[in-house]
Amino acid sequence: MDAPDIIDRRIRPITNAFLGNNAAGMHKERQLSSMKFVFFACETRKIAAIRYRVESFARLLEQEGHSCVVCVPASVNQKERFYESRGRLGKLLYLLLVLARRITQLRHVIGADAVFFRGPVFPYGPPLFERIIHCLNKRLVMDLDDAIWERPAFVESPFVRFMDFGWTAKLARWCRHAVAGNEVIKAYVEQAGCPATIIPTCIDMDLHRQKPYPPADRDRPVVLGWTGLSDNLGYLDRIAPIIKTLSERYPLELMVSTSKPYTFPGITVRNRTWTMSEEIDYLSEADIGLMPLEDTPRARGKCAFKALQYMGVGTPVVLSPVGMNKTVVEDGVTGFLAESPEEWQDKLERLITDPGLRERMGRAARRYIEAQYSIAAYYPVFKNVLQRAARDGGAK
Repeated sequence: MDAPDIIDRRIRPITNAFLGNNAAGMHKERQLSSMKFVFFACETRKIAAIRYRVESFARLLEQEGHSCVVCVPASVNQKERFYESRGRLGKLLYLLLVLARRITQLRHVIGADAVFFRGPVFPYGPPLFERIIHCLNKRLVMDLDDAIWERPAFVESPFVRFMDFGWTAKLARWCRHAVAGNEVIKAYVEQAGCPATIIPTCIDMDLHRQKPYPPADRDRPVVLGWTGLSDNLGYLDRIAPIIKTLSERYPLELMVSTSKPYTFPGITVRNRTWTMSEEIDYLSEADIGLMPLEDTPRARGKCAFKALQYMGVGTPVVLSPVGMNKTVVEDGVTGFLAESPEEWQDKLERLITDPGLRERMGRAARRYIEAQYSIAAYYPVFKNVLQRAARDGGAK
């Protein structure tokens, strides 16, 4: 089995560095070195939130001498083979596999210093596994990077009716703390009764390196990039007529990186099936990154991660000013915000016709991301949340 597909990935300590004594007055005396943290990931590591909100921080905890167990529901290969390729019967087989896997993973909870939920343990039904885990270990932390209490915008799957949209409020009663991807999520979780700390979905700057910029060439099409889950392609439809209009005036190519092909009359589309190995290529090869959204409760809870990724490699972006998008871009400096069709056309046209502006804006964006949204910048905050949960011996 390949290393990325290991189901219960135990991250072993590399060092035994002593990190200090516990503060006086805590309910239990726990040495900060050699703590055990268990992470329940709601998805396979193909999903960015698992790699950047769980695994990246777990690796840093490992380097400080802690023991981490990352429990994913299945391997990437298993989900692609059964859930994504074999219709409803394949989906049912996959869910049975996940159910069995989760049962075996419960053994890690006993004796852990803290248990971290990166979304629901099982995708459908009430939080039964979370209730069992709460009985076994009270030191719980939950993590959200989306407004999952709202119904998804473009998903028509019959399985949606089995999703528990009250999961967040229920977990708020059991968890000692929450990690929230933005202010919208933080406000909701705290209203439900759980203190929360904002940690955006951060960028690995060692992976997201500064890209080179090609010399100006009027014959080369300007590449507009969109990447994300295929369920969200409906957002791209919102600006497709604008891209079509611009395509009549300039050589353009829309590069879409997801799991399903996208087409729109009058637009040259290059569809690329998304893979982890090519993730940075999609971000770097685009001349302009796109993140259109509709102003809905679900969209307001998004954490602007794809925009942050484009910016992290130095690709300028044009975003809808919805939710966190409004805070990650300084309009006209590190990117553009565009709300109306007229604004989208104007700001895209400015970037399409000016390679120098694309480079200046892209470099400014990367500097901003490195300073404000890097994994290294937020690791101390993340570690503090886990340690606070581990120290707190009070009932919840």
